[in-house]
Amino acid sequence: MSVTKPHHNRLCRLLGRVRANSRRCYVMKTLFFYSLSCLLIAFQASADQRVNWTNSGFQITSPGGAFSFKLGGRMMWDVDSFDGVLNRSNDGSRRLRNDLRRSRLELGGTAYDDWKFTFDVNIKAKAGASNTHLHAVGVGYTGLHAFDIFVGRTKEPFGLEELTSSKSISSIERNYFTEATDTDSQPQFGIRLDSNGSGLGWSVGLFNPAGGPKKSDGNNRIAFTGRLFGAPIDTGSKTLHLGIAFTDRNIDRPIQQKGFALDVAESGGKLDSSWLTIDSDRQWGVEGLYIAGPFSLQSEVFVKKVGGANGGPDGDVHHYYSQATYSLTGERRGYNAKSGIADMIRPSADGWAMELVGKLDHIEWDIEGLPTQAVSGYLAGLNLYPNKNVKLMLNVIRVTSEGIATADEDDAGTVISTRLQLAF
Repeated sequence: MSVTKPHHNRLCRLLGRVRANSRRCYVMKTLFFYSLSCLLIAFQASADQRVNWTNSGFQITSPGGAFSFKLGGRMMWDVDSFDGVLNRSNDGSRRLRNDLRRSRLELGGTAYDDWKFTFDVNIKAKAGASNTHLHAVGVGYTGLHAFDIFVGRTKEPFGLEELTSSKSISSIERNYFTEATDTDSQPQFGIRLDSNGSGLGWSVGLFNPAGGPKKSDGNNRIAFTGRLFGAPIDTGSKTLHLGIAFTDRNIDRPIQQKGFALDVAESGGKLDSSWLTIDSDRQWGVEGLYIAGPFSLQSEVFVKKVGGANGGPDGDVHHYYSQATYSLTGERRGYNAKSGIADMIRPSADGWAMELVGKLDHIEWDIEGLPTQAVSGYLAGLNLYPNKNVKLMLNVIRVTSEGIATADEDDAGTVISTRLQLAF
């Protein structure tokens, strides 16, 4: 029997709907079984087991404390408005977009004090498509005196703001360098060692970068990343944190890479630099954080050097940012000296907390013999904390660019971003 063109088109549409429904069903099944497993564990808790609800999640502890189970999550919804160079495809007119930036279930626990596990799932569905993947998953051992070990999918130890949880960063978007490096993505897998003592801290690991090409012999590419940090001042009222980091992405064959690909507003507003074919990628970072009562000052400087492949030109990315915050209600930013990572302010039980944010961000992409491409951002922000689980954010950013827009396009733009965040 022959298939006419109308029948063929109807068949294609039917198959398309089946595929879309299959993806949606996969998301729903993932959510169902994940939630069911959590509920079964909760219902199995006996009278002897401690069941606690805290600001950071739901926790069950076995008799004697040998086992613990913790369930948490976060949801972040962004609404962005942007114009000018950020919307060049529509003649720079103002555009409004929204995005469910993060929707994550976080499962973790401990066994016999020294063993821990992490199982975090990102669920993000779009019209006609779906995206469900593991964010962080693995097993850790904390029984050694000198250091802790974690094997699995976790962050590489590179960059103070990148290591700070998305729940705790002071601006809606992290600094621009996170869009110029693949260390901001969770690797496919890794082995990470973290110091387990006071004073000078360190973290090193071997990681298989997410989305990175394989080596020339077909094996997985393994990057080396390390960080050294410390807090020479860490009292109840003041903290001074300093750190350095390095990573070698271990590229052994030519690949194409942009100097940076910025999403100034994640739901839109892209600013991409030119491409370069490279065969090496090494990056350095210096970080600093000062906290004094309700005031904090945070800054980082990054350099990324890439080697041109096949005798081509080399390229450099230079980046810096400085961020100042001030709590109008007097709260102090948190800081974990063991991990060298900052935290957000926590409102008291009496009412709301309010925080002002100012940020300067600048990144440059230099290729030998070609004009520099650069982006600068000037951010003013307000964060509101109705309680310890809800956070409301407003960012207004003026963006200027160099060498990206054409002569008849605007080279600047303004972003107004808002976020509703729920975390537990």
